[in-house]
Amino acid sequence: MKKNFLLDIVLLICGMTCIVTGIVMDFHLVPGGWEMRYIIRQVHIYSGYIMAIGIILHVVWHSSWIKSAAKNFFRKK
Repeated sequence: MKKNFLLDIVLLICGMTCIVTGIVMDFHLVPGGWEMRYIIRQVHIYSGYIMAIGIILHVVWHSSWIKSAAKNFFRKK
């Protein structure tokens, strides 16, 4: 339970970071010069990497539930 909550918090923070930095980059809202654009881009990229690892962990930790739900879903009636 505790590890799931912590993982959910990490995924929320990384997801929001990716969304905000993506919007900032797309609408050219970056203040400053190329250094600031580089930093925003790196934050966007690495928060995406961390989020991808978190999603993989989330799926692995819940694999038994996923298998059970899939069996129930595809079970012949």
